[in-house]
Amino acid sequence: MMISCTAAVAVLSLSFVGGLAKAETGGPLKGTLVVVGGGSSEVELENIFRRFVELAGGDEANIVIVPTAASSGGEYDYEKHEQVSLARDTLGLKNVTVVHTHDRRTAETEEFVRPIRNADAVWFTGGLEWRLVDAYLGTLTEREFKTVLNRGGVIGGSSASIQGSLLVRGDEKDSSVLIGDHQHGFGFISNCAIDQEVIVGKRQNGLSKILADSEMRIDKEIDRKALLGIGIDADTAIVVNGSELEVIGKSNSRVLIYDPQSWKPDTLAHKKYQTLFKGAKYDLAGRKKIVEQSSPPSPKVARRTSGFYKEIFMSGGVRLSSRKRLFAAESLGLTYEYYAGKDGARQNEIIWGSEMDLNGSLLYPDGQPRFRMIYVNGGSATLHGKSLERPGRDALRQFYNNGGSYCGSCAGSFLSGRNTDSRQSRRLGYLHIFPFNTLNTGLKKERVGHFIPADSALLRYRSFGNDGYVADIYHNNGNWLSVVEGEHLKSTEILATYDTPDRKPHRGAAIWAHKASQSTGRVVNIGSHPEGISSGERLDLTEACFLYALEGNGKPQVKGRLQDSIVREMTGSTTDAEPAFTKIGDRQYHFFTFDVSREEPQIQIEIKGEPGFDFHLYLKRNSVAMQSDASHAATGPGSAKVINAQLSSGRWFVGVECVTNVVAKLHESKEYFVYSGNTAILNGAAYEITMTAAAAPSREKQK
Repeated sequence: MMISCTAAVAVLSLSFVGGLAKAETGGPLKGTLVVVGGGSSEVELENIFRRFVELAGGDEANIVIVPTAASSGGEYDYEKHEQVSLARDTLGLKNVTVVHTHDRRTAETEEFVRPIRNADAVWFTGGLEWRLVDAYLGTLTEREFKTVLNRGGVIGGSSASIQGSLLVRGDEKDSSVLIGDHQHGFGFISNCAIDQEVIVGKRQNGLSKILADSEMRIDKEIDRKALLGIGIDADTAIVVNGSELEVIGKSNSRVLIYDPQSWKPDTLAHKKYQTLFKGAKYDLAGRKKIVEQSSPPSPKVARRTSGFYKEIFMSGGVRLSSRKRLFAAESLGLTYEYYAGKDGARQNEIIWGSEMDLNGSLLYPDGQPRFRMIYVNGGSATLHGKSLERPGRDALRQFYNNGGSYCGSCAGSFLSGRNTDSRQSRRLGYLHIFPFNTLNTGLKKERVGHFIPADSALLRYRSFGNDGYVADIYHNNGNWLSVVEGEHLKSTEILATYDTPDRKPHRGAAIWAHKASQSTGRVVNIGSHPEGISSGERLDLTEACFLYALEGNGKPQVKGRLQDSIVREMTGSTTDAEPAFTKIGDRQYHFFTFDVSREEPQIQIEIKGEPGFDFHLYLKRNSVAMQSDASHAATGPGSAKVINAQLSSGRWFVGVECVTNVVAKLHESKEYFVYSGNTAILNGAAYEITMTAAAAPSREKQK
C-alpha cells in the first residue's frame, strides 16, 4: 500500500515525548528509537534493520516506511526505494506500508495517518531531512509519529538528525551548511543535535562548531546551552530508551558525544568529544557512560592470510638499529624473522639472493612477497639504503609492488620515501615506494605525544584510553608530513599527529599510510619510536600500525587462464624472469582461472609436481581458491593431485599450494636465521597443471 500526494516531504516532530525536565537530554519514556548514522554497507544496514524489526515485535509487526526525504521529484517511485526493498524482498516482511506526501494539507488528514495509527514501528529513509520538516512538522502526521512511541512502538531510520531537537545540515540550498534555514527537528531526543557519518566524512569538528554557535545562528526557541551533540559514524546506530543510549552496528562502530557543559575556553578540538564504541551505553540525562564497552575490537592475533611463509621480516642491518625482538609481533602472535648484523655481504645475501636462494629471503621465485610485511628499524636511511645496493633496493620495491606491506620507524620511514624536505630529485638509496618527500622534525632525543584523529584507521584495532592520545614516545631526528598542504594529501592517510607545542611538527603527521593500488601492499610510516616498548599504549600504537599494514596486502595475482586439455608447465626459475610460468615456493599459492560455459560440465583439474614436494589443489567459484574456503579440494602428502567435479557455469579459480617448507633456526650469532631441511624449495618446485572439460552426462544416464 502507498498513500501519496504531490507537494512536500515526510517524518517526525519537535514535540517532546515524555516527561523529562526541559534542560535535560533524553529520549522517549515509552518506546524506542533506532537512529542510524548513514553508510553504504548493505550488510550492516540489514543487521540494524533486523534489530529495528525485533524491537517492533518481529516479522509480523506492522511497519510504516516514510521515504519522503529521498526526493522532491514527482517522477520518483517511492515504493521502490532500496530500504523498502530491503524490508519486503530481502527480509520478506509482509506488513510493510509506504507512507509519503510533500503536501502538508494531506499530512493533516485522517486517511493519510490511518496506517501510522496501526503501526508498531515507523522507519524514515535517508535523504534531505528538511523535506521531512516541510511536510510533517507540526501536523497531525507528526503527532501520530509521537503517538507510536507513546504506545511503546519504535521509530528509526537513516534520517538521523530529524530525531533530535536541533536539525543539523538542514539548509534547503546547501546541505554542507551546519546551521541552515531549517533548524527544528522532531525532538524525539530532547535538547540534542545529531550528525551522521562523522568519521568517514571527516565531520568530527562539525558538532563542536554547531554547539559553540559563535555566529549566534541557532533559533532562540532552541535552548542552545542545554544541547548535547551526538555524532554517529557510518554503518553505526544508536538505540535509545528514555535516557539510555546503546551503540550498535559494525564491529568498529563509533559514536562521538559532545557535551559543551564540560568544555573550557582552552579545550582542544579533539578533547571536545568522547568516543563510544560498539556495545557502549551512555546516560543522556546524566551525561556519563554507564557501560564501559568503550573500546574497539582488539585482536591479539592478526588475521592470517594463507600463501605466505611468515608474517614479518624485520630489517636491522647495516647502519640500522640491530633490534632482535619485535614486541608488537610477539604480543600479536605473529611469526617473524630478522637480520640484525653489520655484515653487508650477509645482509645482501638475505635481501637480494645467494646461490641457495636466488631471489633472497623476502621474495618467492616468481617475485611475489614471501613475508606479509617488512619492518625497517631506525638508524641512517641513506647509508642503509646505499648498503643494500641497487639489487637490494629493487628487491624491496618488488616486494611492495607485488603486494607485500611495508612499515618503518624513523629511518625506516625516511627510507620508503622519495627524498627529504624540499629537495627536487629522487634520493639515491631511498626506495620511493612512498612517492613523496618527507620532512625532518629536527627534534633530537625527545619525548613527544601523538594525537590519534577520530577518523584514524588505528582506532579499528586499539582505543588508546578513549582520549585519542598517546604520550611519552621516544623521538630522535624522525620525519613528519604537513597535513594542510602538499600533493601527498591526495593519496595519504593521516593516522596520528604530533603533539609538540611551539615546534614546527606540531599537529603535523606523525604516522601515515599510503597504498598505491589494489595490487600493491600498504606503507605505514612511523616518524618516532614506539616499537621498543613491550606494554601499554605505545605497544598498542605499534600493534595497530602493524595490523593496518598487514591488512593492506595486495590482491592475489592470477597466473593465467587454463585452456581445455592444454598442459601448462610451471617450470621456470627466477633468472628466467617469466613469473607467469615460474616454480612455486614454500607455503606459496599459485592461482589460475577457467570459465565454465555449459551447465554442470564434468571438469578435471590435475597437477603433477616435482617429486619430493607436497602439493595441495583447490577449486572455488568467483574468487581465489584457498584451503580455508575452497568448495573442492585435494590434499595430503605427495606431488600429484586430481579433482574431478561437476561444476556450475561461471568463472572458477584454481589454487595450487606447495605445503613443503624449510626449517628456520637462529644462527649462533643471533643476528640472522639459517635454513635447513628441504632447502631446494627456496628456488621453487616445478609442476604442470591441466584442465580437462567434458559435457555433463544426460539426466537419464545419471539415473
